Amino acid sequence: MKLGLFYQSGYRIEACYYTLKQFRKHYPDSPVALYEDNSDILEPVAKKFNCYYSKTKIQGRNDPNSGRPAFDIKTIMGWLDRVYESCLTTLSDADWIMNFEDDVWFKRKINGEPPYDLTGITGVGWSEELYKYLETNVRGAHGCGGSIFNRLKFIEAYNNIKNIDWEFIDNMAKSPKPSEWTDSALTFIFLYSKFTVGNWSELTQYKNPYVNTLADRRGWPGTMEDLESIQSDVSVIHCWKPYYYPTEEEKEKVKQELNEL
Repeated sequence: MKLGLFYQSGYRIEACYYTLKQFRKHYPDSPVALYEDNSDILEPVAKKFNCYYSKTKIQGRNDPNSGRPAFDIKTIMGWLDRVYESCLTTLSDADWIMNFEDDVWFKRKINGEPPYDLTGITGVGWSEELYKYLETNVRGAHGCGGSIFNRLKFIEAYNNIKNIDWEFIDNMAKSPKPSEWTDSALTFIFLYSKFTVGNWSELTQYKNPYVNTLADRRGWPGTMEDLESIQSDVSVIHCWKPYYYPTEEEKEKVKQELNEL
């Protein structure tokens, strides 16, 4: 399977560094399109890990404490435009594209071909009215961080929604609105084009039965290998956030590595 990453990030240089370093252990030559949003610090990381690098022209809501690539119709179309552009250029040799984020972690290489055109963890869906409009039995959103989609099917889906009335769709969806969240928008455009969408057994949400909080580094105690060992037998883990709360040693290591470029 030929894999590529679409990755929009900002501010969290340690999270960006370590998640790309981990990805390169398993996929040293796969193409990565890295777009920096609302900060100006990630170009050395892109250089270190051989990524195409660009800045977003229509900015999301990334800040030092959170990351959200899109939050309304203008920003969701800006995000979809970037994915489309990447599929035609940087990622054109890939068959499958992952919606990559700061909190996506590769435990190992992906086994086999994905089972759907868009596949990921099942998240919060919409009102029944929108599902009926789409004439689908699928429920939930499936485009979260770590989800994967067929590149050619995305290109077709993107072209099919150019004249969509997003306000009409959002009103049917109620909450969450497809125009406000990238996972919801991806799911919507694939279902609108009658492509297959569903859950992916190779992706899981981070869980740790031994911690009481995920609000700081206490949610990720011990080594990365220890934490990987208590996850299920998957390739990819979402909500892997230890490097959202980097230690001073980790910060210094990233600084040294990037200063050597």
